[in-house]
Amino acid sequence: MQKLNQKGTKYDGLIFSMIALIASSILLGIVSASSEVQSACSSRRLINNVPAIFVVGSVNFDVTVHTELPKSEETMRAYNSNIHRALGGKGANQAVGAKMSLLRPQDSVVYFVGKFGDDEEGKWLFNTLSEEYSVNLKHSESIRNVSSGTGFVLLSKEGVASSVVVPGANAEWEAKSALPNFFADVFSSSDISTEDRTCLANDEREYGDSISSTKTVLLLQREIPDAVSEAASKVFKEKGDLNPRIVLLDLGGSQSRVSDALFQSVDIISPNLSELETLVATSIPDYGVNIYNFENDDDAIRAAKGVLKSRGNGKQALLVTLGHRGSFYVTDKDEEFVFVKPLASLDPELVVDCTAAGYSFRSSFAVAVAEGNTITRSMEIASASGALAVQKMGAAPSLPNRASIEEFLEKNGRLRTKVSSPLGDSFSNPKIDTIDRFVCRLNSMKERKDLVPKVTKFETKALLERYATIEGVSLVELNFPEHVTKSSLKNIAKIVERLHLKVSGLNVRFPKELFRNGAFTNPSEEVRKKAVQFLKDACEVALLLGDKVQRVVDGQVDFSESWMHLVSGYTAAVGDSKTCAKIRKISYEFKPTDALIDEVNLPNFGLTLDYAHVLTAAENPSQSATMAFMKGEKLFGVHLNDAVQSKLGAEDGLSFGSVNPRGAYEFIRVLRKFNYDGVIYFDTFPMNEDPVQECERNIKVVKNYWKMAEKDLGNVMLNEARREHDFLKIEDLSM
Repeated sequence: MQKLNQKGTKYDGLIFSMIALIASSILLGIVSASSEVQSACSSRRLINNVPAIFVVGSVNFDVTVHTELPKSEETMRAYNSNIHRALGGKGANQAVGAKMSLLRPQDSVVYFVGKFGDDEEGKWLFNTLSEEYSVNLKHSESIRNVSSGTGFVLLSKEGVASSVVVPGANAEWEAKSALPNFFADVFSSSDISTEDRTCLANDEREYGDSISSTKTVLLLQREIPDAVSEAASKVFKEKGDLNPRIVLLDLGGSQSRVSDALFQSVDIISPNLSELETLVATSIPDYGVNIYNFENDDDAIRAAKGVLKSRGNGKQALLVTLGHRGSFYVTDKDEEFVFVKPLASLDPELVVDCTAAGYSFRSSFAVAVAEGNTITRSMEIASASGALAVQKMGAAPSLPNRASIEEFLEKNGRLRTKVSSPLGDSFSNPKIDTIDRFVCRLNSMKERKDLVPKVTKFETKALLERYATIEGVSLVELNFPEHVTKSSLKNIAKIVERLHLKVSGLNVRFPKELFRNGAFTNPSEEVRKKAVQFLKDACEVALLLGDKVQRVVDGQVDFSESWMHLVSGYTAAVGDSKTCAKIRKISYEFKPTDALIDEVNLPNFGLTLDYAHVLTAAENPSQSATMAFMKGEKLFGVHLNDAVQSKLGAEDGLSFGSVNPRGAYEFIRVLRKFNYDGVIYFDTFPMNEDPVQECERNIKVVKNYWKMAEKDLGNVMLNEARREHDFLKIEDLSM
């Protein structure tokens, strides 16, 4: 961002030291729902950190009636006069459950592939899945002149659900001969690029088994034709990338025999107890002789093994849920057996609706496996999810998010999943050997014009062409409306593409002529409305660019009144469903101790830390970053630079680590410790230096610090010294 004193506004030492309090410089960063821009060969980290979930299945409009199951020719009066309508269908609910179960839902994609009816219910179902639950529906479609699938749920007083399903559009799939081509398109277009695949192949040769602990998972059910699931499973395996691909078949949805082709094409078959009994009866030839008591765990396990022996391909597993008795995972190998009992005994009064218990269990299990957890740990996560789901009414509305699941695990004696843990230096994160998502300030390319005498006018095109010569940089951030507007977007996009750059950000600059006295905090309500609209316009451009937007707000006068305007302005702009709400991350540059994140309280609203600004606000940058991470991974962006502090004021915008190398290293160590995976933006002002060389120098410094941090975080003695606050020992071990 531009330095304030270069805009014609001077701050003396007192005011400058209060920069964080008065929010005289606030930065807003927005990242879209598409995956963050990575450099060409950063995909090993992308695959490590981003599990992928595909769900092919049914979507229904559920109507729930509170009644006992009537007998033949019997008419019963419902014991509750209300009818509950909700999103239904095993496929749709498992897609929602998967999205809710993700540790980092903003960085992962859940694809649902299904058929919607061409009616009002279908439109409502489509909008609910895509807008309310952020499930990707790019491969789903509405079938003309066909009604939506409908589920009629009869719910007893004990919370036990019985259902009747009318397939509707769920039965309207492509012809069997066309299914392989249909799914080839689905799994190819959702896959990683050819360029990234080449990088992954190179990384696999170099790093071997350490390349990835995550998996790509396909969830199937039986509320759609088996032929569809069979085609999806086979093509999914054929189109596999360098990550392992796993197919899980939920046996719910049909009591008919599973075809041999479908059965053998999947990796994990998951029935509940009654479905296991049906599976055994249709799979084991001498079932009538070998009677199993399915209320006995040993018999249930023996029966599951019998199914695998009779129909399995030697590489499969059965994941069986036993209701209040727990669940087990079994293969045809005796050593591959896991039994997980319920994490807690629920009070019967807490159990209000068991409809979504299975959806929740299997979708959470799939996500946990995709994230690289062990089978045992994945079953514990799934068990927690199922236990929470039965305590709320409805299917989709009862599916818990990962935060609730982790809290339930902790309350019942299990550890939270260790990702970017704030508890200490020793934690199980994916190993990140390098960092390569760098951005330099585009306007710094205006400096040292004598080095590029052929350039007479530094417009956006000339700036980008000089910027593209920086070694080690493939990302760029543009200013709105200085560098790009709605009208110039196509032309700028062509230039960026020609220079082999990718836009990772859009920095919003509020015109001084209109917003001289502030934007969201302006005393004029009319101007504040224009500020909200201005940001919405920027969001539209950001959505077209597909990445990140940042903004600057001028000084404030009356703090209490301005604070209310600030909160309401951000809430109105960031929450706008047509523009900014579609953006994945919105961050503003302030200090982590303020309450604006909590006041606005939107999931895509976070923080950008400017290293030099934190210094000039008399804060510790490393502590500020730690606090931001501990707010729940709310650090969305960092600006690296350095500053000279004195009683007379400060000089910021200097090369990173040039003034405070030890503090700069500690800041990078915190980023590495918490597995920061965002863009590193160098907000520097090289007035006397070659801006290209200055940027390359900053990149080199950060890469060296990152390697040092990687080494330090693996040093047991150093970690122990840090926990003991033993300064002298830390110094000795760090030398």
